[in-house]
Formats: sequence, structure tokens, C-alpha cells
Amino acid sequence: MRHNTRNPSLKKLLLGWLLGPLLGLLSVASVGAFYIARTSATDAYDKALLDPIQALSQHIDTVNNKPVLNMSPEALHSLFTDTYDSLYYQLATSEGIVFGGTLHLPIPLHLASKPLFYNASINGRDVRVAAMRIQPDDMQNYVVIQIAETLTKRDRNLYEILAIMIAPALLMVFAAVALVWFGINRGLTPLQKLQAEIAARSLRDLRPVPEIQAPEEVRPVIVSLNTLLSNLAAAIDGQQRFLANAAHQLRTPLAGLQTQVEVALRNDMPVELRHIFEQLLIATQRAAHLANQLLTLARAEPGALHLMAMQQLDLAKLIEEVIAQWLNRANIKHIDLGFEIETANLWGDPLLIGELIANLIDNAIRYTPKDGYVTVRCYQNDNKATLEVEDNGIGIPEPQREKVLERFYRVDGSPGNGCGLGLAIVQEITKLHEAELIISTPEHGRGTRIIVHFPTKIN
Repeated sequence: MRHNTRNPSLKKLLLGWLLGPLLGLLSVASVGAFYIARTSATDAYDKALLDPIQALSQHIDTVNNKPVLNMSPEALHSLFTDTYDSLYYQLATSEGIVFGGTLHLPIPLHLASKPLFYNASINGRDVRVAAMRIQPDDMQNYVVIQIAETLTKRDRNLYEILAIMIAPALLMVFAAVALVWFGINRGLTPLQKLQAEIAARSLRDLRPVPEIQAPEEVRPVIVSLNTLLSNLAAAIDGQQRFLANAAHQLRTPLAGLQTQVEVALRNDMPVELRHIFEQLLIATQRAAHLANQLLTLARAEPGALHLMAMQQLDLAKLIEEVIAQWLNRANIKHIDLGFEIETANLWGDPLLIGELIANLIDNAIRYTPKDGYVTVRCYQNDNKATLEVEDNGIGIPEPQREKVLERFYRVDGSPGNGCGLGLAIVQEITKLHEAELIISTPEHGRGTRIIVHFPTKIN
């Protein structure tokens, strides 16, 4: 099973390659900024915890060889009051006997004379603890002072530092995104112009794509494209020459053979032999018709554009010139061939437009039964010249209206000796003139109406 995957645009690829590393660097910088900010805030506030330790150590006295805190409640309240955080302290002897404070924590093991900082939890709240061992002058044993503080100021300061460090980085990233987007758009402008120029071309234009204004990186692509266009034009031209030459070479002997058969049929001959010659005449006429249509098809394909003589035309005059060729054939089948025409100007090749009209009339007469009608119309509609050919023949089923435009395709059960090229030729000529071809059914519900809208000017 084939899955249709849409390739990302070049703009998105460039943005991805440029912004991906930028966002990665921002993430790494954010992580680094977080650790730096946390370390800086922790060190600053840890040092601040040493101040109450020093204050408490200066007010420890010895009474009966036991340490006591000689500090008034007002002084303690002032020392341990903070706007944002809660402060706790604990005084204990080296034996672990607590003799003061509001904190109940175990004494850290291996506590030295240098302060020790660690994290703990009090009543479900995270705190930072500073522990220090001091040696009063009149005591043999040391005293352990522990100060605990909640983390409100630390966290707040950490977020402020992060904001200060990351905000400029974010602004730089946004500025980089804007600059990258602007730069990519400006850098892709030549490609967009190239794309617009190629998209604006019709199938008539196989000229090389200009390389002058293309970026250096794109020029190899343009060179390859021009090589492809040149090879395509050469291949189509060769195909058209072969088809045109083959059809031209067939027409002369077929015309001679048809003349000889017609002359022979004017003479007396046995019935069986006459039947053979009549079938031979039908086959010869069909072969000649096929050769003529192949030659027309060769002229209608893009490879033969150099043979076209584009000019301003009046569709009404072309119809008058073409329709006279089909009056006799319509009379033979008792078909009412009429026309409703008015001036309708278009830009096109007179021979090809004439062939288009002739093929539509031929197709209508060929597939319309005896005593039917074929009506040809033309009129000017806004900026378009419109051609309509309507009949009350067998009609074309809607599911097959696209297929009848293919070469050598015929609707099942079609009468006559057509070869399935008439509407294919019409389709090719329509494309060459950038016209619109519509196949529909007339209002009365029987037959076929083919409408061609020609632009007054071709790009």
C-alpha cells in the first residue's frame, strides 16, 4: 500500500535546522543558569546563618559547670524575627543535652569547628540548617549551636536570578527567530520568483529557464531542468516530424487508391466483386480519414508549436468557411445542419481552430441518426469566445466523458466507422489555446452538447 507523504518545505527545514540548535543551547544555558543561581543563593544565605550563631555564642555562660544562654527574650525575638522566613535555634552540649532553643534536631556526627550546612525538615517544612561547634573559655566540653531557616527567601531569590538570566536569552532567541524567518524569506525570494515564472508558463513554452538571477546553489538544478526541457523539445519535435511525415506519406497513396476504387465501381462488374470493391472503398476512406486525423494530431501537439500562426480570429467567419464542407454529407444523412453565429473574437491558429470546428461537426454528423439535427453556435461571453456544437444523436454517457477525449477510445456500441481520434484532436487543440472544453447533454435530455470557451488572449 502506498502512503502519500508530504515532504516538508525548504523553509520549514531551514527553520528546523537553525532553531533546533538555538533552542538546545537555550535549554543548556537555562540548566546551567539554574545551578549557578542556586549555588550563589545557597552560599549567600548560608553565610547569613552564621550571624545568629556568632550572636548566640557570645551570650553563652557557665553556671555550676553547665552552659546557659544569657540573653533576654526581646533580644532573642529580635534576632530570630524575619519578614519572609521562620528561624529556629538549638543549643546543646557535646553529650547531646539541649539547654536552649525551639529546634529539635539530632546533633550531626563528625561536627568540626567549621560550620556545617545541610537540609532538613521541621513539621513538614523544608529548612536549611547551619551547625557549628564552639568552645567556651570556662568549659572543658564544647557546645553545639544549630540554626534552621525555611527556604522562602532562597526560592524567591533563585527565581528572580533565573528570570534575570533567562529573560535576555529568551529575548535573543525570539529576535533570532524573527531574523532567521526574515532571512529565510529573503533568501528564498529568488526561488519563489523562479517557481512563479515556471508556474506561469503554459505547455506552449519550452524555453530554457533563465539562470542569471538564480542563486549559485540553484543553478545546477536550473541547468538540469533546461537540459531536460531541451531534450523533451527535441524528442517531441522528432516524434511530430515522424508522425507528420508518416501521415503525409500515407495520404498520397491512399488518395490514389480511393480514386482507383471509385473509378472501378463506375464500371459493370459481378455483384460479389462490387461488394468487395465497396468494402475496399470504405476501408480506404477510413484509412485516409485516419491519416488526415493523425496529421492534424501531429500539428495539435505541443511539439509542433513552432508551426502555429497565432493571430486574432473571428469564430463566426471560421464556422462559415468550415460548415460549407459538411452540408453535402449532412444532406446525404438527412440531417438538419444549422448554425446560430455572431461575432466572437479569439486569439488562435486559424488552421487548428478550423480543424477543431471540423472535427466537432464531423463527430456530430457521424453519430447522429437519420433525420436528426446538428446546430453550431458561437457568441461572445464576457472575455471569452464560445463555440457550441449540439446534436440529438446517441449522446455520451457521463462516466465516459473523460475517456472519449483519449486517443482511439470509442463508446461501446457506437455506430459508424470512426477511429476515436476526433475528440482527442479537439482536446489537444483546446489545450494549446488554453481553452475550456465541456461535454454535456442538451436540455431536452438527448444527444450531446460540446462547449469550448476560448480566451481572447493567450499568455
